[in-house]
Amino acid sequence: MLELAICFVMTVCILRGFFLEGYLVSTGSMAPVLLGFHKQIECPMCQHQFAFGVRFDESVGDGSVAANSSEPVDARATCPNCGQINIDTSGVPLNHGDQLLVHKNIFDFRSPNRWEPVVFRNPVSPGEAYVKRVVGLPGEEIQIWDGDVYVNGQIARKDLVTQRDMRIPVFDVSQVPDDEDWELPWRLDGDWEVTDGQLTCSSHRDADEPNVIAFRNWRWFGGGHTVEVPLSRDDAYPDWTDFLERFHRIPISWTSRLEYDEESGLLRCQGVMPRDMQRDLMTSATNERFRRAIYRLAALSHLAPVTDGYGYNSAVSSSEYSVRDLMLDVVIHVDAGEPTIEIDIPVIGQLWHIMLNSQSGLIELKQKGDETVVRSGTVSIGSRELRVELSNFDRRLLVAINGEKTFDPVDLSGQLDLSGDDADSMGLASQSASAASTAEHLRYQNQLQMKLDGGTCRFTRLQLFRDVYYTPGRRKNAVDSACTIDGNSYFVQGDNSPVSFDSRSWDDPLVPHEMLVGKPFVVHLPSQPGRLKFAGRELTIRLPDISRIRYIP
Repeated sequence: MLELAICFVMTVCILRGFFLEGYLVSTGSMAPVLLGFHKQIECPMCQHQFAFGVRFDESVGDGSVAANSSEPVDARATCPNCGQINIDTSGVPLNHGDQLLVHKNIFDFRSPNRWEPVVFRNPVSPGEAYVKRVVGLPGEEIQIWDGDVYVNGQIARKDLVTQRDMRIPVFDVSQVPDDEDWELPWRLDGDWEVTDGQLTCSSHRDADEPNVIAFRNWRWFGGGHTVEVPLSRDDAYPDWTDFLERFHRIPISWTSRLEYDEESGLLRCQGVMPRDMQRDLMTSATNERFRRAIYRLAALSHLAPVTDGYGYNSAVSSSEYSVRDLMLDVVIHVDAGEPTIEIDIPVIGQLWHIMLNSQSGLIELKQKGDETVVRSGTVSIGSRELRVELSNFDRRLLVAINGEKTFDPVDLSGQLDLSGDDADSMGLASQSASAASTAEHLRYQNQLQMKLDGGTCRFTRLQLFRDVYYTPGRRKNAVDSACTIDGNSYFVQGDNSPVSFDSRSWDDPLVPHEMLVGKPFVVHLPSQPGRLKFAGRELTIRLPDISRIRYIP
């Protein structure tokens, strides 16, 4: 037995010395895939658990949090699932970052692939090790536009495995707040019922009226989106004048901004109108049309585009950008009958229609309004359980059933044209855009919907994800103009783009091949905080968190 133990220790030492090395992630530039020092938060409203960052890259310098500090100044978090704000984190113990096991020297034998995470030494300070994702390869010309990566003028696309690794949760129907003011971000038309984290559909309707679930991103608080309603000058005054007088006379903590455009006759609101503001305006209003305009504006203000917000970054002030790239992950149990399942999903300017026959297993893809079958395949319905993954990341329509691609993805035009529609309507526009831009993004996202006709089904999983949206950073490289990757070097970025200090912002954007340490391939020995009571005192200790051990693709 002693001999076996000695052999094991020697084997580990050899592997660690020549092939493997451990690294601790300290900052959150790769969150939520890889976590730096953070706190594990459970939302008090929806019970969603998420990481709240407390240490960030040196690029974060707005005063809200100090780079490489252990505690943010503002210890209040925002739930990335339901949107609950001002979650107090002050009593939550600090948790260490992920520990990575890195395959050293693997890049002595091969080059890294696009989208592959790598550990490398900081070219400016070789004593520091970073972990980022490779997005640009030697000899390429790279540019970041509207959140996507373009290589030699063409959009860089991800396969299914990479999409799963990089996708960021938007909403999970199994975690719904118990609050009368909160609304589901799906519009349910038909015989639907949400119980115990499941969505049930019992079809007893006419064939002409299928059960429909349509996405509409309902936001609880905040935001920088703009909505507006028409209101004539005669109907706006004197209530608007009274509001302005009271606004300047008393302190108001409302974060939403309200304005009246007299020339165009439009009442505008930026962000979600707080309930107190709505109540105050409707109570004091003397004109019924003004009161109705406020009521309508307040309702519309909750409908906002999906943005690149991170619950991890709640302590950091940063702009939000509207995100078009979404992924639906749904598990459907067919309990009775042979329902037909239809899904619509937009890809840039086109709407695509997927039809799945649960009896024959035939799945067909068409462009909405065109009967031409573009793709088709057959799936097994033996267990009467279907996991459907559907995404429009990177101008690519990808469908997978029960973990496997059903057919080849459909790639739409991915050429970067800064002189055409891309420059006019899809540039780097933050969420604080015009009402017209907000409405356009909402129309686009609202086209995502599912229809069930016939039979009884249960959705035991209904999750929505978004793609990583690459922000401009400090705009030093590959944003305002293309960046050429010379020699044997790479362009790298962090998944948590708003706070990642990477090739976009460095004076020298490239990482030479000789600075690569290796590939992280497993999160090992992750920890969670625990409490130990001893001699009347309570101590915080580190405990292993087995659930977070995982392989890194």
